[in-house]
Amino acid sequence: MPYQIIDNKKVEMTGDEWSMYKSIVDSYTTETNNGEDLFIDLFEVDKNGVITFLRPPSKRHTSLEVFLFLMALMQQQHIRMMYARVDDVCQQMKKKIKELDKK
Repeated sequence: MPYQIIDNKKVEMTGDEWSMYKSIVDSYTTETNNGEDLFIDLFEVDKNGVITFLRPPSKRHTSLEVFLFLMALMQQQHIRMMYARVDDVCQQMKKKIKELDKK
C-alpha cells in the first residue's frame, strides 16, 4: 500500500483515501488559509504509517470533517491489518490441511 505525507508523517493510504484527503484540503484552501494546516497535530502514526492515536483538537482550529476523516482512515487501516492477519492464518491452515491429507 502506498504512503503519503500528512503533517510531516508517513501515512499508509489507498488511492481513494488520498483522493478524499486532497478533496478535503482543496475545499478548505483559500488565499489566506492552507487546508493542510487543519491536519496539524491531530494524530500519531507507527513506523508502518498506521494511525495509532487521534488527538482531540485542543490547540488549533480544525473542522469536524477533518477529524471524522482521520477517524475513518484509522479504522480502515486497522481493518485492513485484521483482514491481512485472517488471510495469513487461513493460508497457514490450508497448507497444514494439505500436509495432513498427504499423510
